[in-house]
Amino acid sequence: MTYDQGIAKGKPYITGVILGLIAAPIIAFSAGWVSTSGARATAVENARVETLAGVCSDAAQKMAVSQSFDLATLKGYDNRVNREEIVAAAMADISVPEDLVRKVSNGCNRTLA
Repeated sequence: MTYDQGIAKGKPYITGVILGLIAAPIIAFSAGWVSTSGARATAVENARVETLAGVCSDAAQKMAVSQSFDLATLKGYDNRVNREEIVAAAMADISVPEDLVRKVSNGCNRTLA
């Protein structure tokens, strides 16, 4: 086998490797198989906020039940101040990282609204 015959025989393999190196990242990113570290960090933070907001909401509901108070009376924009007071009281019992306090209290307030 001569050098030219070897090149001709290996040409399809070389072409496949080059096309694969180009196509694989395009397909992986567009299909969502690859995520960036920023996207993962955002997803983790959102999960933490949702979980802590659910804990806060449960604590607020338990406080309302223990005080024989109906949370349905706090629905709507006009009752946001009262709702924020209840959320603040519920947040006092929960250990929340400083950087997430505002997001968790907003989430908790939204679940009660």
